[in-house]
Amino acid sequence: IGSNHILILGEENFLIMNKEVMKQFFKPELRKIIIFIIFIFIAFGGHTQSWVFSGKDMGSPKPPLFDLLAPFPFWVVWVFLLAPLALLSNLIVAIGGYDIDFIMRGPFWLFGIINLIYFYALSCLITFVADKLRKKR
Repeated sequence: IGSNHILILGEENFLIMNKEVMKQFFKPELRKIIIFIIFIFIAFGGHTQSWVFSGKDMGSPKPPLFDLLAPFPFWVVWVFLLAPLALLSNLIVAIGGYDIDFIMRGPFWLFGIINLIYFYALSCLITFVADKLRKKR
């Protein structure tokens, strides 16, 4: 493996990605940004709707846009989008022997930052797969 390649997951034959491919994968472009913004909107709507499960019982005031967003299934979509992240988080807890799931149940600021990184990576993956499928046709 040359110095311009990145070895992922330790096995030489498993996945070798050229650094240029990695740069292109994460390089911001309009499609990635649009998908990322959609994910952020879903996350905002899902977080707003989660007030029903947590904030309502604790006496927190209703979020300003709650009534406007209530008819839409943002919370359900958000939960499905976060499922891979939650599984990864639980795996890290199980392997690392941590007492608490710091990704999903840690400080809100950490959860928010990890969501941003995850949603951007997911938008990059979606555009990457779409480009590969388009080239096959």
